[in-house]
Amino acid sequence: MNERRELEGILAGEEYTAYRKGPGFSLWDWLLEGLGRLLKLIFPGLKPGEGTISVLAILIVLALVGFIVWIAWLLLSRRSRTGRLRSGDWLEPGEDSRSWQYYAEIGDRHAAEGDWRDGIRAVFLALLFYLEEQGTLRVELWKTNREYLDELSESGSSHTPALKEAMALFERIWYGKLEGSQELFESMRSLLTEVAGEGGSR
Repeated sequence: MNERRELEGILAGEEYTAYRKGPGFSLWDWLLEGLGRLLKLIFPGLKPGEGTISVLAILIVLALVGFIVWIAWLLLSRRSRTGRLRSGDWLEPGEDSRSWQYYAEIGDRHAAEGDWRDGIRAVFLALLFYLEEQGTLRVELWKTNREYLDELSESGSSHTPALKEAMALFERIWYGKLEGSQELFESMRSLLTEVAGEGGSR
């Protein structure tokens, strides 16, 4: 038994293992070595063979790939429930903004097609761009809805409650689980009319 350990020690030397290793860094070997060290830390009495470590490494890599695919699927499925890309409806590349009337028309167009979710989004954008036109806030791609609300409050606008209500409705539909409907679209449209006056009505 002692001779076997001595022989394993000799064969583990650099002169015998140098030919088995490929040149340079190998991510797979690094992963296997790290997993082996982790298993020895967790289970000090366990002496896993290279086959066991390889199987565990493959399972971990497959689990990570599955997790990444699942996250990507979640992100893509949230982007558009209908699966159609309509980026040109919102802004063209290099375009700063469009008029609030444009977004109100887009909202009506989506509503006519029964696409309540995008219709509500468009009317919410119309409300933001109307408030920008009035000089009470500045629409920026990077701003959150909360920042718009804070900016509107700081300007002393009387439209803060309407924006707060519109923001809550939009967020429940766009980010939450609430399905868009004609009734909810009409609620958003009436908030736009309340803020924009006769110009916001159809």
